Amino acid sequence: MIASLVVTLDPAVASVSGAVNQIARISGVQLCEGESFSHRIPILIDSADPDSLEETTRRLQSIVGVAFVDVVFVHFEDEPCDNVVAPIGKTTNQ
Repeated sequence: MIASLVVTLDPAVASVSGAVNQIARISGVQLCEGESFSHRIPILIDSADPDSLEETTRRLQSIVGVAFVDVVFVHFEDEPCDNVVAPIGKTTNQ
């Protein structure tokens, strides 16, 4: 399971570089490429299951200076199904 999030920092509470360093040390978290970070930091989380994703999200929220953690997208990889429903409602029999 892969999730993309945006972490918003409160610059009045913590330094951006200190919070970014703490975020980068969390297992399964990847900072998105960028020359510099403002107070909104895009990240990716690669987790084994929904519980570990929630645990990582809560860990991000507990970092001093993190004001918000917004989940933008979550991708679940399930077992392939026999009948995939096409957007128009017809099965594709894949």
